[in-house]
Amino acid sequence: MTEEQYITERVEDQIKWYERKSAINKKYYLWSNASIIVFAALIPFLAGLSDDDFNWPKYIIAVLGVFTATLTGISALYKFQEKWATYRMTGESLKREKLLFQTKTQPYDGSAASFNQFVSNVESLMSSENAGWTQIINKNDDLGANGDVE
Repeated sequence: MTEEQYITERVEDQIKWYERKSAINKKYYLWSNASIIVFAALIPFLAGLSDDDFNWPKYIIAVLGVFTATLTGISALYKFQEKWATYRMTGESLKREKLLFQTKTQPYDGSAASFNQFVSNVESLMSSENAGWTQIINKNDDLGANGDVE
């Protein structure tokens, strides 16, 4: 594989993937947390309206409580914030390595070994991200039924 093929088919493809995944997780994180804040803020407001003459706020409060708990659980389960940050950091690191390589900036001095070093560094970044992602996901598997770490 040539340098140009590697940069185009591997590095740029991965940069786009990380950017896309980062944007998706950022959107999910912001929407879920904004919804949680709004729902949680409405609960005490509606509780103040509830009295013997108005029964409907009780039902809305219950629904908002369910939505709040569900969104909190989903956000914790899917780890949107952690994945957003990790994907963003990895994508930016790949961009940096690509720029350093293309400008022949240290550690890439333009020698024959520079490309090998570049490939090694890029693959190491992606491997580290994959290991970090696995660790983030497995945090949920380490919790027992009562929430204690096993």
